[in-house]
Amino acid sequence: MTKGAVQSKKLLAPILVGGFIFLATLIASIPASAVSLLANNSGGAISYADARGTIWNGELGSASAGGVALGDVRFHLSPWSLLTFSPKVTLSANGAVRGTGAVAFGPGAKLSLKNVKADIDLAAAAPRGLLGEPARGEARLNIKRLDFSRKNGCLNAAGDLWTNALDAPAKRYDLPALPMSGGVACEDGKLVIAMTGENARTAARIRLLLDRSLAYEVTATAQPSEENVASALRYFGFEDDNGEMTYGTVGVLTGAGS
Repeated sequence: MTKGAVQSKKLLAPILVGGFIFLATLIASIPASAVSLLANNSGGAISYADARGTIWNGELGSASAGGVALGDVRFHLSPWSLLTFSPKVTLSANGAVRGTGAVAFGPGAKLSLKNVKADIDLAAAAPRGLLGEPARGEARLNIKRLDFSRKNGCLNAAGDLWTNALDAPAKRYDLPALPMSGGVACEDGKLVIAMTGENARTAARIRLLLDRSLAYEVTATAQPSEENVASALRYFGFEDDNGEMTYGTVGVLTGAGS
């Protein structure tokens, strides 16, 4: 080996290390505004006023998703998750949705939620309302795990839900408050959200099914103990059905309140 070859070999290591450090520094300094690529490809579903920080640790000002105002959203993208081709982002928001959680994206249009704890202002998050009425009140989520794929549907779901969305319609007819609580689960590839509630004058159940195409089916059942309560439910579209009253609707989920 010649003297020049030996010197070149000695220089190779520091050159490679220097190149790696330069590349790592360049990647680490990618600005948060690079998120605009995601926003531009979301068909208007994701938007924000400004971006601060880097793509790994940053903040989006006045962000919204699916028409829901999230306020300022802080995010952290795990570099290691990119190696598994399942990017994982930890988020915190303070707008219509106030809370924290982690979301990961995987092959087959898979979406995974983990440890999502949030309070939702329904008037801001669901402007189309509920049962034909403007939405009021709030909802609370404690989703431990939710894996949903556009290819295979619901894969895994566990968590608790609570809402007082029915209190405002009940108050309109001088009825007691009717808070609802329940949870999430998977059933034959469909995401199932089931909630129940009861007061002195009626009991109610709501069940929502969401399949892999994002087509949904909502069924609500009530057992009123008084005719004036039954009359109020008929106003909202409930129909008498073997001693109970039922309401059903179907559609395709496209955004907030759809």
